[in-house]
Amino acid sequence: MHERMLDKSAPPTDADMLHAIGQPLAEAWSALRRFLVETYAIAPALNDGGKRYGWNLVHRAGSRPLCEMYPEHGSFTVLVILGKAELDQALARLEAFGPTVQRALVETPRFHDGCWMYLRLADPLTCKQDVQDIEQLILLKKKPPRGTAPKA
Repeated sequence: MHERMLDKSAPPTDADMLHAIGQPLAEAWSALRRFLVETYAIAPALNDGGKRYGWNLVHRAGSRPLCEMYPEHGSFTVLVILGKAELDQALARLEAFGPTVQRALVETPRFHDGCWMYLRLADPLTCKQDVQDIEQLILLKKKPPRGTAPKA
């Protein structure tokens, strides 16, 4: 387990989460949050995550979860749940993704209906590519509303 924000006595603020993550990964965290707000017009819900997972931001479009973001000290983790059809689409374009997402797509255990991919972003050199890849996975899960163009 990476050092997550587990203290339940007070919910962390955005500033607390950014400070824990640290630069330049905090920029990647902010970029992914901005993508979700701009593309889907959603505000995340802060969740305490229980004893094991710690505080996280849950992004939902309606009742459908798009991703969960877990701030950690010096990194962060994103959970993307892909259904079977979405997983098949992602695997069909495996070579278009960077090494972090490729590895997760290949190594994540499969269930009858898809997989739960935990993507840890800890490398400042790959975090920009990782965020772009996560955005593409999210776009596979749910098309943006009409009139909203996803960023390239």
